[in-house]
Amino acid sequence: MKSLCFLLIFAIAVGNYVSIAETPNGLGVPPWHPIGQYIHPAIRESSGIVASHQFEGVYWTLNDSGNPAALYATKLNGEFIQEISIQGSQNFDWEALGIDDKNQLWIGEIGNNSRLRTDLKVVVVAEPNPFEDTTAEVIESYPYRYPNENVDAEGLFVADGVPYIVSKEQARAVLYRFPALEVGAQQVLERVGEFTGAKWVTGAGLSADGTRLAVCTYDALWVYLGTVDNFAQMIQGEPRHLSHNFFGEAVCFDGYDLVLTNEARDLYRLPQFWYEKEWELPPKNTQTAAALLTEADEFQVESYRTAGIAIDGGHVALNVKAPGAALNQRVETDYRSLYEVGAILTRGPEYGQVELSVNGTVLGSPYDCYNPELMVGTLVTFGTTPLNAENNQVVLSVVGKAPEATGYKIGVDSYQIRHVSPYIDSYLVLGPFPKAAGNTIDEPSHPEIELDLERIFEGIDGETIRWQKAATEPDGFLDLNKNIGAGDIAFGYTLTHVYAPKAMEFMLLLGSDDVITLWLNDTEIHRNEVILPTIPDQHAIPCQLKAGWNTVLSKTSRNGGYWGFYLRFADADGVLRYSPYSMK
Repeated sequence: MKSLCFLLIFAIAVGNYVSIAETPNGLGVPPWHPIGQYIHPAIRESSGIVASHQFEGVYWTLNDSGNPAALYATKLNGEFIQEISIQGSQNFDWEALGIDDKNQLWIGEIGNNSRLRTDLKVVVVAEPNPFEDTTAEVIESYPYRYPNENVDAEGLFVADGVPYIVSKEQARAVLYRFPALEVGAQQVLERVGEFTGAKWVTGAGLSADGTRLAVCTYDALWVYLGTVDNFAQMIQGEPRHLSHNFFGEAVCFDGYDLVLTNEARDLYRLPQFWYEKEWELPPKNTQTAAALLTEADEFQVESYRTAGIAIDGGHVALNVKAPGAALNQRVETDYRSLYEVGAILTRGPEYGQVELSVNGTVLGSPYDCYNPELMVGTLVTFGTTPLNAENNQVVLSVVGKAPEATGYKIGVDSYQIRHVSPYIDSYLVLGPFPKAAGNTIDEPSHPEIELDLERIFEGIDGETIRWQKAATEPDGFLDLNKNIGAGDIAFGYTLTHVYAPKAMEFMLLLGSDDVITLWLNDTEIHRNEVILPTIPDQHAIPCQLKAGWNTVLSKTSRNGGYWGFYLRFADADGVLRYSPYSMK
């Protein structure tokens, strides 16, 4: 039997993953792939989304703080239709968007990172015609405050003409409602109740019939079922729950399906049956192997609908009657590092056992794809291995079947290659220092002129500050809000050391949402002055480590919101050591 060999060109993707090729035409898009992306440059950070009731195929979104007061009409794939300038309201921190049964759009000026705002409000515009209009007037404005404590919020929906707001808190999510609608008069919201399960909510959406309420976070989704006249009971019921890694910022219903957006400008569509079954979603940034097929007699591109599942997308299917068949791929990465290798497989009654090897080495144990029920989208992690920046051979083989299985079939949607070199987890931190508004942090301060760990400094409001030890979160994120703390406008320093057994070239991987400058052994190696979402490995910086201990110093600014970064080296062979202090 002849083997099939493709060239898979791996490119560094957003986040921790390396993605493979494009979804092929004709198969649609499964829920673990973005269904589209906003292409209009003005849509920088989608923080709210609703599906239009009167204009079929139209979806409205908006940006959060620091952007113009505008709504944007797009198609589901992100294709731009129209920008609508909103007259009568500024965008101080728009964080949510709702729609009612009168075709009015409700804009949530509800962002409150400082928990000190006293000018929170919801404003209303009649839904404009996205094919004719370019402006819309605010027709009503409803200021409000919370009953007992001032909280942040990013979730909003409208039921029976009444706006509801969902708080954004680390330990809980609370639902509030307007007791009455009095234009211009500041209302004290009523506390409806606390959500079961959900917390740190970044978006909310209500189905058109009011029987389903969805809330999303950066890494999860909850769907609550009930009746529109009793939200207190609905949110205390047992929700449908799915984890994801979309960095979700907004969610809305489209029928009973869900549409999600994130600050990376992606759009996702989640079918109703998927969240009802609570099937696990594979990570994003994996792409179907079907797009890579060339001529091959033994393989076929099979849609999931043909396989019996009502979902878009498809897989490469291999139907054989005995073990021994294999899929062979040649893989290239942008740089040598340690990777975790997995595949998104289909399971079912006719599926066999598969084994995965990389460069001739078998990873992990064979995986049995037999399952009494046909099920797609199962992510199977086989193990970790170094991958070269040049060719790597990945082979997926049929090695057997369970006694209950009726065949040896393979169905592979895509392969996933995830960076797993360890993050630096220990630092010294210094700050906060006051800074001028804006993105620049060019003015030199003492730590970058002369590094003295015993020196005492004057920080914000004359506070005495000194270098302190800090540790990252379990996922490798260094939270500077927690470890330095600051007002909305500030800057600070971090320091760590890396030991190399000899002079070697490495790739330093950085993910930061803030303005940041990095020095390696007193030499500036990276500067970023664009505020972005905090995504691991978004910057790959080639550098030269000397033999022994090397100093890594950073200077970052905070301009409101989160403050911190991910930092690691692509260490394929595990030769590096880290310490906040130089161990001379």
